[in-house]
Amino acid sequence: MKRSKINAVIKDMEKLIKEHGFEIPPFCNWTPEEWKSKSHEYDEIRDNMLGWDITDYSI
Repeated sequence: MKRSKINAVIKDMEKLIKEHGFEIPPFCNWTPEEWKSKSHEYDEIRDNMLGWDITDYSI
């Protein structure tokens, strides 16, 4: 799967959940540079590898 397709799927999902009144945590959109600037108070998020996961079932 190409990165452009993954990015499109993520954008579609963000639009869909917003239309249904859901909010995603702010850390989901942080860049790698923003993550580097975060202190140890965010270690739980890092340790549990929270964030995006895209699975391609080739449907």
